[in-house]
Amino acid sequence: MSDPAAPLPPGRGPRLHRVRLTAPAAAMPELLERLEPLADAVSAFEHEVDEAAEPVSFEIDLWLAERPDPDLLRARLLEVGAPLGAAVPEPLPVEEMPPETWLEAARLEIRPQRIGRFLIHSDPADATPAGVVPILMEAGLAFGSGEHATTRLCLAALDRLAARRPRRVLDFGCGSGILAIAAAKAVRCRVLAVDNDPIAVRVAAENVDRNGVADRVRVRLADRPDRPAPRRAGPFDLVLANILADPLIELAPALVGVLAPSGRLVLSGFLDRQVAAVEAAYRRCGLRRLARLEERPWAALILARLGNRGASAADTPGASSRRRTGLRSSALNRRAEPTGVRGRTRRPAATGG
Repeated sequence: MSDPAAPLPPGRGPRLHRVRLTAPAAAMPELLERLEPLADAVSAFEHEVDEAAEPVSFEIDLWLAERPDPDLLRARLLEVGAPLGAAVPEPLPVEEMPPETWLEAARLEIRPQRIGRFLIHSDPADATPAGVVPILMEAGLAFGSGEHATTRLCLAALDRLAARRPRRVLDFGCGSGILAIAAAKAVRCRVLAVDNDPIAVRVAAENVDRNGVADRVRVRLADRPDRPAPRRAGPFDLVLANILADPLIELAPALVGVLAPSGRLVLSGFLDRQVAAVEAAYRRCGLRRLARLEERPWAALILARLGNRGASAADTPGASSRRRTGLRSSALNRRAEPTGVRGRTRRPAATGG
C-alpha cells in the first residue's frame, strides 16, 4: 500500500480541466455555493476593483477531474449563475491542465498575518516577536493557509481555549494541517489530524514536518471521526472541525462521540445563516453553545456538553468576534473537507484561504 503522506512525484499528478467565468461581487458568496456541486473544486479571485480597492467583479475557475461536456455544463452554469449575473462564455472553453501547470498554479502565496498568539507566514527567515507562536505554511493543494475567514475563526477559538491545556486534540478535516500545528505549538499536546483527501494528508504531513511538530502530530487518512484511527486516539479534550455545514450536521453524533466529557468542540466552515441548523444538530446530541465567533458572512461555534459546568473566560470571550471579510477562495463540496486549488499571483477572493 502506498504511503498517503508521501509527496506527489513531479509530473505524476492527475490532469485537471478548468472552466472560467466572471461574476459581479454582489453575487458572492451565494454563487460559489451554487457552483460547488458542479465541480471538484471552485476558486475565485478578485478580477476588478474600484477606487477604494473594493472588489467589483470576480473571476471564477471550476476545476474538474473528468472532462465535461461543454454544452451540458454551460446549460447548468446558465441555470445557476445567470440569475446572479454570472457571465458564461459561448462557446464554453474547457482547458486541460497538465500536472506541472496546475500543481504550480495551486501554490498560494501566503501573506504574514497575526491571529491571536499565532503568526502565519511562509518565509522561514521572517522574524518572530517574543510571545508569538509562528506557523510556517505552504498550503499547496489543501485548504487552510490562514487566509480564509473560517481558518482565522478556528485559530481565534483555539487561542482562547489554549488556557484549558487540552492533552488530546483532534483536527477533523485538517486540510493543510494548520490547526493541528497551531494546537501542538501553543499547548504542546498530542494531536491527531485526519482528512478524507489523500492530497490533504500529504500536504499536512509536509507542513507538520516543516514546523517541527512531527513528534506530537500524527496525520491520517479518515473520512469520519468514528473510524479506527480517531476512535483509538480519543476521547479528545478538544475537537476542531472546519469543514462545511452539511457534513457537520451529518457527522454530529460521531463528532460528539469522540469528545471527552469535559471537552470543547470548535466548529466552522459555514455561513452565519447556517448557524441555527448546525447548532440544532449538536444540541440534539447534548451540546450547548459557549460562544459564537463571526467574520461575516462566516461563523464559528464553541460547544460543550450540556451537563458541563466548567466554562471559563477562555470559553466565553464575551461579544462575538465580528469582522468584515470576503469569500472563500476555494471549496470542495463533495468531500467533508473544503480542499481545492488556488491561484498564486492574483489576490484571492476573501482574504479567503
